[in-house]
Amino acid sequence: MMNDAIPYRITVLLFEAVEELDAVGPWETLRFWQELTERDVVVRTASIDGRSVRCGLGLTFTPDGAIDDEPRPDLLIHPGGAGVEILREDQTHLSRLRSFAADGTLLASVCNGSLVFAAAGLLAGLPATSHWSEIDGFVSRHPDVDVRTGPRWVDTGQIVTSAGVAAGIDMALHLIDRLEGVDIAQKVSHVLEYPWSPEASTTVVTEK
Repeated sequence: MMNDAIPYRITVLLFEAVEELDAVGPWETLRFWQELTERDVVVRTASIDGRSVRCGLGLTFTPDGAIDDEPRPDLLIHPGGAGVEILREDQTHLSRLRSFAADGTLLASVCNGSLVFAAAGLLAGLPATSHWSEIDGFVSRHPDVDVRTGPRWVDTGQIVTSAGVAAGIDMALHLIDRLEGVDIAQKVSHVLEYPWSPEASTTVVTEK
């Protein structure tokens, strides 16, 4: 749970060829949480080097800064997209993710962003999910991961993975529910006019 006495820092990662809604869906959901909560929540975007990125479908995003500019985030949202193929081979980035995990950052992926977590060795022996089109490749590339089909998100405690694109919004609402409570998560979903119910959504929780 959050410590009310200090800011809860959230970073949404941006990178070349990121899938737009993978990033913007959770970002907007969590920004509405920042607006509606009485807790000190700070949501920012960051690219690897602080420069603007061109997304998979053509939008250009200018981030708030670089991923290493500010103190370690309490929550990192790692979207997916075609750029994942580069990041999953980027040893500096994989080392960064392992360091975040070791220091207590809650890591959450959208779509094939989970393949980057797997490449970093963070999903070994754990259940995880991804976009339906990535499942077969996920299984063949990472046989040590318990890849699930069907859930909108999978929560294993420190690492949360979601299915593709719009499922990142469901996951972000789940994270708000987990971090503050279902009432505020439902307030956010109401503002978004996004149908969401913790009872109706499928999740796998192995530990907290």
